[in-house]
Amino acid sequence: MIMQRLACAAALVALPALSIAQSKPAAKPADFANWETLAGGTLAPHGQWLAYGVNRVNEENELRLTSTSASARDTTIAIPYATGPTFSTDSRWLAYTVGVSPAERDRLTKDKKPVRNSAGLRNLATGSAETTKDVTAFAFSRDGKHFAMRRYPAEGKRAADVIVQDLAAGTKLTFGNVSSFAWAEGAPLLAMTVESETGASNGVQLYDARTGALRSLDASPSLYRQLAWREKSTDLAVLRTRIDKGFRDTAHVVLAWTGLGTATTSAQRRTLDTATKGAPSGMRVAEHRRPEWAKDGSVILLGLRPREVAKPADTSRVQTIVAQQSAITDDTKHTNNTDTALKSDVQIWHAKDVRLMQQQKVQEQQDMQRTLLAAWHVAEERVVQIGTSLDETVTVLEGSRHATETDTKSYKFGAMFGRPYRDLYVVDVKTGERRKTLEKVRFTPGRSATGRKLLAFDGKDYWSYDVVTGARVNISGKTAARFVNKDYDTPTDMMPAYGVAGWTKDDSGVLAYAEFDVWLLAADGSGGRRLTDGARDSVVYRYAAVTSDATPGIDVSKPIYFSAFGKRTKQSGFARLRPGRGVERLVLEDARVGALRRADSTDVFVNTKERFDDSPDLFITGADLSAPTQRSKTNPQQAQFAWGRSELISFKSATGRDLQGVLLYPANHDPSKKYPMIVYTYELLSQQLHTYVAPSDRSYYNRTAWTAAGYFVLLPDIVFRAREPGMSALDAVVPAVRSVVARGLVDSARVGHIGHSWGGYEAAFLPTRTRIFAASVAGAAITNMLSFMGELHWGPGTAELSHWETGQARMEVPFWEDMEAYLRNSPVAKVHELRTPVLLMTGDNDGTVYWHQAVEYYNYARRAGREDVVMLVYPAEDHGLRKKENQIDYHRRINEWFGHYLKGEPAPRWITEGLSWADRKILLDSTATRRP
Repeated sequence: MIMQRLACAAALVALPALSIAQSKPAAKPADFANWETLAGGTLAPHGQWLAYGVNRVNEENELRLTSTSASARDTTIAIPYATGPTFSTDSRWLAYTVGVSPAERDRLTKDKKPVRNSAGLRNLATGSAETTKDVTAFAFSRDGKHFAMRRYPAEGKRAADVIVQDLAAGTKLTFGNVSSFAWAEGAPLLAMTVESETGASNGVQLYDARTGALRSLDASPSLYRQLAWREKSTDLAVLRTRIDKGFRDTAHVVLAWTGLGTATTSAQRRTLDTATKGAPSGMRVAEHRRPEWAKDGSVILLGLRPREVAKPADTSRVQTIVAQQSAITDDTKHTNNTDTALKSDVQIWHAKDVRLMQQQKVQEQQDMQRTLLAAWHVAEERVVQIGTSLDETVTVLEGSRHATETDTKSYKFGAMFGRPYRDLYVVDVKTGERRKTLEKVRFTPGRSATGRKLLAFDGKDYWSYDVVTGARVNISGKTAARFVNKDYDTPTDMMPAYGVAGWTKDDSGVLAYAEFDVWLLAADGSGGRRLTDGARDSVVYRYAAVTSDATPGIDVSKPIYFSAFGKRTKQSGFARLRPGRGVERLVLEDARVGALRRADSTDVFVNTKERFDDSPDLFITGADLSAPTQRSKTNPQQAQFAWGRSELISFKSATGRDLQGVLLYPANHDPSKKYPMIVYTYELLSQQLHTYVAPSDRSYYNRTAWTAAGYFVLLPDIVFRAREPGMSALDAVVPAVRSVVARGLVDSARVGHIGHSWGGYEAAFLPTRTRIFAASVAGAAITNMLSFMGELHWGPGTAELSHWETGQARMEVPFWEDMEAYLRNSPVAKVHELRTPVLLMTGDNDGTVYWHQAVEYYNYARRAGREDVVMLVYPAEDHGLRKKENQIDYHRRINEWFGHYLKGEPAPRWITEGLSWADRKILLDSTATRRP
């Protein structure tokens, strides 16, 4: 009997222990603060060190530094509030920006004091580190032996001290009144523009870090701007202001020196002054474009702008505008006399405006900084104007022998309404000769590595164009592959391609993408060959640029890396192609594997890997990507908490399309129970199967927080048909929900829907067409297809029409051509049939979806008798919430909304009764008094 009692007691003790081992607590908002996200990884050039950022929900961020050696013990060093890691070229030093803590930032902001960064510098051999306060910019010399830091200027000033440190000796020199600085690539030479208080000591100075010599290259009372070294040389250019009281603007003299790394007497200086010679009349060299050297040093590219004459009474710009706007009668002219009449601030919006008035307003500063590209042929002291219009785009081709300029004047309708075309001119940089090369083109995906050829796509084939001979060749017509993107489901008059990786280094071919594979197309049109074998098992291959090498062109004589992604399986990884061999699949895992980078000087690689339940980390490996070594460990605290899992699901849409989605399981899932489910929609989301989402109460649509709160989360794919955006969403989402419910996992009476922006449109639309949802949350939602078609994107100032007909809305035609389609897909058209509680969220400064879209839905629903529609309006917020307190507030209200309608939790008063203006003020006033 005693033995039986002991055994029973032991069992009672063991059962709770077993329960604890199998069931951990789910993370709650109070646990989110320390959760981390990985902020990239940077390898030292020689590959022996890795620096990466870690950002936390509570903003207690840090930079981590670790050895890449697999045999090294954990040498990770954490540097609080540091960002922007930069290694010296010899891999001996690491520099970084050091910010301030969130508490210090808030204190400084409250006291209206500037928040300033510092510069950190670490000796990687000894581990010694130092921090220099109040540094706004820093840079290593090209040889890695010297380090320059510029302090913050005094308030209202542009110039500040620059400190140059000899890294071997540890000595420092300080140079005062420096407004800008730049290291040369060809030698440790530091150029500085100097700006003194009186202007008497302004100039350009050159410090030679090898000898310690400082010399003045130019001095005058003028201002000096835009230092520009030639690549891999010691040739320097700079702009010097030249004031002329006859003009409102500021012109610049261009100064150029060649051979500054040699003896002082060997360096040559040249000057370009557009007021005296060499440039088109009526033009000035503008400060808005930095001079750019051709690689051979023969040409310096500059930006020109027409001169603005100072205001003479009889020829002013104001008088000209008045004359243009006035009627011919003498009475009208008298009434509009600018000297006597009160000027109205009226805006005149004209139907002929290609750019709307709001867009002109938003882009005013950008317009004022546009320039016409010009080429200064230095030795010949001659300037050739290349650009002809401030509204067009000029691109200089590699080698600086030719340039292209767009011409969109003939295609105004397309520019206004989402069907852009342009003509393309080739300009000879030496002579300025122009000739039309391509006519009515939309897709020009790349120029060749030598600058000799252009590439265009016509909706079916790729064409190359030789800028010297004028030869035009179809380079894809003889291949079996098809390069048109068949997955593109947006109405268009010209289908896009899957894309290109780029030209080969020698211009002999183009690496172009088919649905799955990468093809090398011969530039002479003779055909092409497939480089990868993705079509065999539906793996999508794409070129992966693994180095920071800026050399143009892809060198197919060396190993090439490709990303790999299973279109149906969602596996990911990398492959390699080596000369004379077939493609090798190196990694393909049930994970999200990405961000492959190689050290500059050795075959040390780093990449990231994550899964829904495995926080992203960095892995070091060799050229074959085998035997990776994990060198970071983010979110170790996750092991203390229960976590959900992700599952790829398949379903058929109502129109018979085979679609996929992601189903996320709740933490501590019990198969014997049925759970509530939140459906988050946008467009294609199944590719996020392996995406890790750190729980956060500032990320208000946080799927991990929802699974931790006991919800299934469904992310279904939606594919769209022209003129049927809402109905397409309905045809995809409802079958997706039903497929999950049919498995017995989810309570069909407790399914909620949520989305933002385009997803917000879906979350506003679907509850008016189906009763499958118990509650919905629609953030920044489009609700009225008729009114929104005529709206603006107020942020950029552009018309909605292009987005509407040939963009995401996919309506293809204006409403007067298919009114039924507009009503069929408009949320408000059937708001009177709404039977689902809807929570609307909007910011009253939303520049993407005008906030009155939410107002319309709210008012129509009220008129239709709905008492369970609530609108959250966040003052001064844009399309996404930026204020921390608003992010947390919205996150909380989403949880309370679904908690009530999907879980049966008691409804807070804001859901049942709202909050009056007077009570809101009392609440805000009480919060303000409690703040420190």
